[in-house]
Amino acid sequence: MYFHAIAALPGGRRKSIVNKSEEQMLTDFVIPFVKNGVIKARWGSNTQSYQVLELRIYGTEKAWDKKSGIQIDKFLGTAKNRFVQFEKRANKALGATVHRVFIVMPIQGEKFGTQDEQRILKEYDSRFEVIESLLGKYDAVAIRIDKQHTLDELVKKIKEEIEKSIFVIADLTDERPSCYFEAGYAEALKKPIVFVASKESVVHPKTATKIHFDIHRNVNYFTNTKELREKLKAVLDKNSGKLFVSEPNE
Repeated sequence: MYFHAIAALPGGRRKSIVNKSEEQMLTDFVIPFVKNGVIKARWGSNTQSYQVLELRIYGTEKAWDKKSGIQIDKFLGTAKNRFVQFEKRANKALGATVHRVFIVMPIQGEKFGTQDEQRILKEYDSRFEVIESLLGKYDAVAIRIDKQHTLDELVKKIKEEIEKSIFVIADLTDERPSCYFEAGYAEALKKPIVFVASKESVVHPKTATKIHFDIHRNVNYFTNTKELREKLKAVLDKNSGKLFVSEPNE
């Protein structure tokens, strides 16, 4: 039998993992997901770790052939989600761990909102994907809290993830109080923080970004995602000995 997984990622994205044996699926994907909420997989030319919000697993008698032109969802048809069975086995085993980096970032805009709301959502999602891809090269996973939680659950989850992270990357664009709260909590825990911000507001283009308090001297400003990647990479390379020294969380 062949096993296939659909992984739901932050920002409404998803990835498919196909044609694996039962043991491959359990060892390489389910165990790490159950233990850390992340999986390490190869998509395209890149192999890196990803934060996964939900993992669904299906079994089929035949392998999926991408060249057939049949989409994976249609191929799976009415196959039953077998995650619960895999989860029980995973809970009995030890999973691999990875470095977790919490991403402080405004979660603004709407997927099906106005054109302006869609633009804002796309911009912040693009920033997260750039950071996620870059951290993957350091064998680290980017952790972002999406907004599908109640307020109490959200605050609790944010604190838990900051506590488990080895350092924090904070995008302070658009002066969101929640972002300053998260950065302040990380500061209180003495977590290293890399501050970034675009030179202009996303919500109000052509309006200069304002950074509060005395951290403005430590902010890495950028104009687009390409510059964000270059500046962030320079910071990570220069400070890798300090940022990646902690052991991954058990």
